[in-house]
Amino acid sequence: MSRKRRARGERSGGPPRLPLFLTRFFPESPPPGSPTAEPSSDPLARWIAPSVLIGIVAGLGAAALFGLLHLCTELLLEHIAGFRPYLTSAEGGPRDPVASDRPWAVPLVAAGGALVATALAVWLAPEARGHGTDAAIAAAHHDPAGMRGRVTVVKLVASAVTIGSGGSGGTEGPAAQISAAFGSVIARRTGMTRRQARTAVVIGLASGVGAIFQAPLGGALLGAELLYRKDMDARVLPKALIAACAGWLVFGACYGFAPVLGRHPDGASGLGPGDFALIAVTGLLCGLAGRLYTTVFYAVHLRTEAHVRSVPARIAAPVAAALLVGLLGLLVPGVLGTGYGLMEALTDPTTVVGIPVLLLVAIPLAKIVATALTVGSGGSGGIFGPCLVVGAGVGALAWRLGEALGIPSAGPLPYIVVGMAACLGPVAHAPLGVLVMATEMVADASLLGPGMLAVLCASAVTGRTTLYRSQPERREEGHRSDGTVPGDGSTPAVGGASGPVTPQHTRDPQPAGADPSPAPHAIPAPATATPSPPAQGQPSPSSPPGASA
Repeated sequence: MSRKRRARGERSGGPPRLPLFLTRFFPESPPPGSPTAEPSSDPLARWIAPSVLIGIVAGLGAAALFGLLHLCTELLLEHIAGFRPYLTSAEGGPRDPVASDRPWAVPLVAAGGALVATALAVWLAPEARGHGTDAAIAAAHHDPAGMRGRVTVVKLVASAVTIGSGGSGGTEGPAAQISAAFGSVIARRTGMTRRQARTAVVIGLASGVGAIFQAPLGGALLGAELLYRKDMDARVLPKALIAACAGWLVFGACYGFAPVLGRHPDGASGLGPGDFALIAVTGLLCGLAGRLYTTVFYAVHLRTEAHVRSVPARIAAPVAAALLVGLLGLLVPGVLGTGYGLMEALTDPTTVVGIPVLLLVAIPLAKIVATALTVGSGGSGGIFGPCLVVGAGVGALAWRLGEALGIPSAGPLPYIVVGMAACLGPVAHAPLGVLVMATEMVADASLLGPGMLAVLCASAVTGRTTLYRSQPERREEGHRSDGTVPGDGSTPAVGGASGPVTPQHTRDPQPAGADPSPAPHAIPAPATATPSPPAQGQPSPSSPPGASA
């Protein structure tokens, strides 16, 4: 079949196709029945246009999320509840928080925001509930062309209202799901193969996270690392970097290019032998904190999914959890909202010294509990960002204890940054991407060395713990989990006389909440010439039940 006919979508039952003059700017889909080209055979030039387009939308989505979240925080938490949280430099801070003169209103505002946001998500897009990054990973493995476009708007509004009213969650999950959904829509509308659609979803995820954290290199590395627990897909890295840079430029054009946590000229200057010993201890403590964070989150999440079945109960659970989070936020700083402003405040030695040691101990523990209640109960928000806050709290605690013993020869900034990387990197199985992102957030590459030491120490503690249960261990298992032959991401695995091979899912259960049915217009994987095709009428593998939302 000629490229002209394929471009017009004359394939039987095929999705809408691009006009002929645009096909040269997008990856070319092979005709049905022909051997599928290897991913490396797609010229990078054909990925520049879709990568830039996905990155631009990721930047716009991140900017819209940032602006709407700031608006909701100012309106709901500050004006209605009278509570002033910490703010980052990008938000106009840092500033000292002010206790509410109407403390009774804080939990009520948090519960009201959870009610509105959860009802909106349940009504319009149930897959927008929960933390978006795991949903994007699950979609990349199981149904990359099946994410619905409405998820972008619903996730944006639901997350901004949930976090802006005081819920404990991160911005990266919504940003990742928004941009990944757009990548999925592009793949569906341009007739990409399953493998190409998967790449589009991954670069959407990478550009969304990179844009919201103003960390394009870290976001691109995350796109390559986050898909697997013990593997990475380096083939997506050039495309993810193009998309992440485009998203960073768009977001920066809206809100400036300053690092998220401000600039700190001292950096790692003045670190001595005692500092490196204390940084190693910080890594070990952060590894334990990462394991605790993951365990508590999934204990709440899986228990909620097992016992909360009806629609009213799915709305009531986040509301009840928000009441508890609002009460906890009155006692411990940094619990309400993202907590990113607290991370920047903790880089100041005077602030850390002024906080009682018991309160420093309570900060990471309270953030763990608050995030598990907010997102684990079905609220909309990310779990990536709160894990950074937990690590920053552990790093500040380690510096404060070491400072009492006269060990550190530098300020708390190195401990905050290495704590962020060591707490999240190992449990997300993206140590390099998270470490680079943490240094980009303070614009100080000199912290890469100390950060690597802390990450290695934390990895010795975390073991096989994973924050994202949609991650297969390796690429071969990822192919089996989406019903394809190991080593070829496009051909359905076919058994002998007994029929097709049952897809092999990962060992850990995936978080529930996503719609398990295939989305309309999902692109089936084209067959290759090696294995025999499935019998006519035989159902194609679909996404497994219980995929994360």
